[in-house]
Amino acid sequence: MRKPCYITMNSRNGWKTMWKFLEKKEKFGNLALGLVLFAFLILGITRADQKSDFLDYYNASKRWVTGENLYRFDVALQLTQIRSLEELFQPENLPLLQALQNETATYIYPPLFSFLLIPLGKLSPYHASLIFQLMSWLALLAIIWLLLKHDNSLFTKMKLPGWTFTILLLLNFRFIESHIQNNQVGIILICLILLSILSKRDGLSGFLLALAVSIKVTPIVFLFLFIYQRRFWVIGYFAISILFWNLLPCLYNFSYTIQMTNSWFSEILGNAMSNPMLRSWKNNQSFVSTMAKYFLVGADFINQPNYNLPVFQLTKEAVKYVQLVFVGLFGLPLLFLLKRKDLSWEILSLLFLFSAIFSGISWTHSFVICLIPYLLILFYHQTNRLGKVESYILAAVTGLPLLTHRNFIGSKFESALSMFSILLYTSSILYFIILKKAYTKDANRN
Repeated sequence: MRKPCYITMNSRNGWKTMWKFLEKKEKFGNLALGLVLFAFLILGITRADQKSDFLDYYNASKRWVTGENLYRFDVALQLTQIRSLEELFQPENLPLLQALQNETATYIYPPLFSFLLIPLGKLSPYHASLIFQLMSWLALLAIIWLLLKHDNSLFTKMKLPGWTFTILLLLNFRFIESHIQNNQVGIILICLILLSILSKRDGLSGFLLALAVSIKVTPIVFLFLFIYQRRFWVIGYFAISILFWNLLPCLYNFSYTIQMTNSWFSEILGNAMSNPMLRSWKNNQSFVSTMAKYFLVGADFINQPNYNLPVFQLTKEAVKYVQLVFVGLFGLPLLFLLKRKDLSWEILSLLFLFSAIFSGISWTHSFVICLIPYLLILFYHQTNRLGKVESYILAAVTGLPLLTHRNFIGSKFESALSMFSILLYTSSILYFIILKKAYTKDANRN
């Protein structure tokens, strides 16, 4: 009697067996990819009328017409002075509670992004949100097309692209779903970054990366890739383009643009991103705010008591030093890759992970950047570059975000895992595995 053949995703032979089986079904793979993309389109359309982060961008764009402050960080600064839940609910602090429900400190992007959305601000919130959802979906299509068709793409030679990208989207389902739910800007940024990196024209590369950085500052880390590739002209064009993009709103309202740009530098870069206490009340969005929840009393007076936090007490200065240690731990190994060859896709994947880890690590939608790292992992599987232990670890890292979805574990447990930044740990493991493969790849070649 013939023994049954089991396909094990975590063994090399299992992957070979699976790919041989799928080779005969590649037409179905292309169909499956189309169905998944269509499902994301329908999901976006049906959720366009829900309250989302897009409303923050939308309302900020309307302030260009009314002349109101884009950022409204005055209340957020007052919140950092409150040390307990009881103090927050004192009658004299009622205006703070009301302000929290009224777009206080919710828009934290540079002024240009809200300026570019002024045409959408003239539409109803629903129609503006719907258009932005469609823009994100088209950007997702462009990302897949770029990775499959561009001459500079490592993945043009991947086997079974239909099945590969279907698996990729399913592995990233929770991130993409959250991105759609929040109607965020991440997929558009990924598209701009890929267009910049894959372009052979230095001027266009600098122009597109400057636009991405002018929308959200974190893509600036991708300048490191151009340094690695010795494309120094891109950096020069980037510097010129960043001035162009940020001076463009001056044609609309010069004094308001200068005022809001100064506010962004002082209130966001100068305060919100460096003050451990300031963004903690916004659900530990940044790395330093997460550290504040772990180590500073009053950093989140609503959630800390529910989860027996902080773990122990540190000073604000100590929390900042903790952040610097982790930046060095993640960043310094990248510098040692500068002298190694043919690692552009590994470095690109590491930079995507780096930008998420030190940005919005408690927001599920922030990890939509795992599209590129996960695709690199699938490429490693196809080319038999992962050992058995690495395969088990990566199966856990890619599977855990899916298994911890609220539909499986409930919203309370999901919130607890988010509070303790489970995605920080999984993405960190993924980061160091890719880093290890980058060093191993160069060592094997030499």
